[in-house]
Amino acid sequence: MAFHDPDLTQLRHIFNARREAAGLTYDQLAEASNLGRQTLLNIAAGRHKGDLMTWLKLSKAFGVGMDELLAPVWTGDGRADPKG
Repeated sequence: MAFHDPDLTQLRHIFNARREAAGLTYDQLAEASNLGRQTLLNIAAGRHKGDLMTWLKLSKAFGVGMDELLAPVWTGDGRADPKG
């Protein structure tokens, strides 16, 4: 099996799908993740990808493991329903 680079353009899709599924406002997610609201808005718009700490905090706030949260960067399925 060949190794492929992750598709980091999926990060905004992952973020938006998870936030919507969780029913969280940006303010609520900022409080739950201890990340700045502007950081979250930038991730949602694709202007910022975040770093490892950002995604660790988001995975905790969304109640999922990092492997589950970030799987779409490898599969290209960031627009899919995060629960299915």
